[in-house]
Amino acid sequence: MITARAGALLAAFLALGGCATPSYVDRGKGETASEIWPNQVVFTLHDAFRASPPRCVALLPLEGRPPEAAGAVRRVLFAHLAPQGRRQVPLARIDHVLADLPEAERKDTRKLGAALSCDALLAGEITQAGSDFFGIYSRVAVGVRLRLTRAADGQALWEGEHVAASHGGSVPLSPIGVTMGILDAASNLTEEQRLRVTDDLARRLASTIPDLALAELDDPVAEMPKLAQAVPPASPDAMARAEALAAQGDYAGALAAAEKLAGENPERADAQFLMGRMLVKLDRAAEAEPAMIRAVALDGGNARYLDGLGHVNALSGRADRALAAYAMAIDADPADGFAWYNSGALLLGNGQSREAADAFYGAALAYLKRGDIGMAGRALADLRSLGGRGLDLGREIQTIETALGALPGEKPS
Repeated sequence: MITARAGALLAAFLALGGCATPSYVDRGKGETASEIWPNQVVFTLHDAFRASPPRCVALLPLEGRPPEAAGAVRRVLFAHLAPQGRRQVPLARIDHVLADLPEAERKDTRKLGAALSCDALLAGEITQAGSDFFGIYSRVAVGVRLRLTRAADGQALWEGEHVAASHGGSVPLSPIGVTMGILDAASNLTEEQRLRVTDDLARRLASTIPDLALAELDDPVAEMPKLAQAVPPASPDAMARAEALAAQGDYAGALAAAEKLAGENPERADAQFLMGRMLVKLDRAAEAEPAMIRAVALDGGNARYLDGLGHVNALSGRADRALAAYAMAIDADPADGFAWYNSGALLLGNGQSREAADAFYGAALAYLKRGDIGMAGRALADLRSLGGRGLDLGREIQTIETALGALPGEKPS
């Protein structure tokens, strides 16, 4: 016998046809969410955000159960926020800093923001996570409520909540229809479907946070975040251990390990480069340049090391030297999207819009070559923005759009 709850769920499914298309409710514009209509993305963009958009976002661990759902939503949300033009603090770094802070300071937004060197904190809780199966009907759902606050004073910048769901099953019109409905309902409960629902949830909420700034990429060896976190393998190699510490967010520990390794073997360019990277991560950019220079001197054909030298000079306000380093990096590796993109950001800051557009086009092509759809989409968005400022970029934009459209998977809009 079908229970009352199952009957209500089935009735909703049949009436709404699965509700594949979400509706967006902007409370900041006075819109009101429906009490009965499902699949709403409800958000509020506060005036404080518009007045001073954050330059950095730190996505804190989400509360709620089950913990694996909270972790999955956090990782996927981080991935969808990554292509936006603002810096994100790596999740491993946030967890490392939280573990080192006294309990009282973890709740102090000002102290937490200072410890993370980030001006905004994104926190929230899981509101729903699970599945229902009633023979001919199934539902997989994940929900979250989020709040973005300014670290300095705790002022709310943005709030959002949503429940994403996937429905399976059909109305049985015959014995065969019953069998097919059961099979469809069961196939809706796979792990792949749970990942898809989680991705829908994160993508929809991330799309309501305005991307108002164009920022340089801040780590020459960082890869776009993946849906699953990779655990650094244990290794007896000293460099591998140092890199593992960096991946775990222990920048001070990684720096100490790299310094020790460089002291024992001054000819190791990789140790010098890791020293420079960790000094930058610890907001000691002025001390990082000598290490980057030594890395380049030891291995001048390594595009990553040249990227690091360019980034350090950009942080120090030496745009000409940064652009020169990025140009050398591109010569060493024409598919170096980091160098192309950061060159575009610097050129745009110098008022050289046409040259910046050429660099963003180069970045999009480079990221396409590497299969990085997210960053190719970010470069495309910057090209569109420049095209809206009077530059004739129709051919470049169409080329990237066509190339993105030919790739498998969901494309940036």
